[in-house]
Amino acid sequence: MSATELQFRTAALGGFQKQDVLSYIESSNQIHLEKLESIQRERDQLAQEIEEARRQAANTESRAGRLEHENTGLKDELAKARQELEAMRQDYDQQKQALEAMKARLERAEPAAQAYEQVKDRTAGIELEAHCRAQEVQRMSEEKVRKTRTEVEQWLHKVKAGYELLLADMDAAINRTGQELDKAYDILTQLSGNFAAQGEHLDKLAQNCISEFTAPKAPEPLPLNED
Repeated sequence: MSATELQFRTAALGGFQKQDVLSYIESSNQIHLEKLESIQRERDQLAQEIEEARRQAANTESRAGRLEHENTGLKDELAKARQELEAMRQDYDQQKQALEAMKARLERAEPAAQAYEQVKDRTAGIELEAHCRAQEVQRMSEEKVRKTRTEVEQWLHKVKAGYELLLADMDAAINRTGQELDKAYDILTQLSGNFAAQGEHLDKLAQNCISEFTAPKAPEPLPLNED
């Protein structure tokens, strides 16, 4: 309400009109309630913001703790890395000194190395020549072995052919000998039969002779006297 609207109307009997007063009070209460609700909303929002700020502060504190712990670890790692770097530097210095010493020795040994390279090249040439000769000897040996194998196979073939021919001749001779033996067996069998017949005939003759000699003789006649 404006300032003019808040002016109460006077009543006929003195005082203000009740309706205007009630309207004013009601309007005032409504304004107060709206302000109170607005303040409560602002308070609730502020409380939420405070709680969110507290959570963020707690997260920030926790993160700060982690970062501090990580920072401590990184400091330790950095110190360790510095120690390792120092050790690597010392090792590098030692290796550098050893390399310089090796360079000096290499410069002193260069003539011997050249001579060694010459000997090495010569040795390589000798080894190559020996390898080639060994391959040639191996090739000739293999050729000789193949030739000898061929000759042996041919000789074995001839021997086998001769053996088969000899075996055939032996089989034929054995067959002929068997046939002749069969004939001789037949002849011997016949002769044995003849000898047996002759033996029987001789036995009969012998018995007859014995019978004649052993038979009793007739008495001789008495002699006649011619006196």
